[in-house]
Amino acid sequence: MTPDPEQVSSPADALELTFDDIYRRGLWGSHASSPYYSGVGSHKPNIVGPYVDAVRSFFSTTMRDADAVDLGCGDFNVGSQLRDLFRRMTACDIVGGLLEHNRSRFTEPGLEFVKLDIVRDKLPEGRVAFLRQVLQHLSNESIGRVIEKLRAYQYLVITEHVPFDLYFEPNMDKRDGVDIRPDHGSGVVLTAAPFLLNVRSEQRLCEIADGIGLITTMAYRLW
Repeated sequence: MTPDPEQVSSPADALELTFDDIYRRGLWGSHASSPYYSGVGSHKPNIVGPYVDAVRSFFSTTMRDADAVDLGCGDFNVGSQLRDLFRRMTACDIVGGLLEHNRSRFTEPGLEFVKLDIVRDKLPEGRVAFLRQVLQHLSNESIGRVIEKLRAYQYLVITEHVPFDLYFEPNMDKRDGVDIRPDHGSGVVLTAAPFLLNVRSEQRLCEIADGIGLITTMAYRLW
């Protein structure tokens, strides 16, 4: 029997068990064709299509010789549509079984799946890092630890759910887990307190409304 994450003494083990449990119980939904499903936000054409188009337009041919990192790649339905923009792509997630499933489905050269905890482990090298609806599931403490490592990348492409209200309070704290801040009237904004990410430039790539708020994608250039 899988132990309850609340009863696991090691924080690293607890985080892995939390997200493994999310997939095992289908808390982000399910699909008959796959035992792992990263939710409608990774599959609905009206959400995924504009995102993929915006990212492809932003990078165009400028990163063909660059390496990219997909942090929290999930079932890789979205990342697979961006793979050809880069020389190599390293797709990372904390759930081992999910990565084994991905390796069986996506076998093209220059693509590697790596099991890691983005909060505690060293991140792969690259010029571009994608985090798509990942940070919204983490506590402020966990996000802060991730940010310190993200400064190594030249570009960050961050997608987060935020409330419809433009005057929402950013970065209200929460526990690591399946829920997200728009449920509490907040959302992750890396350039706001307490994170205050220092960026060289920023561009809003796309913004898509869904039932609980806006799915907003920002491209940050750090150096």
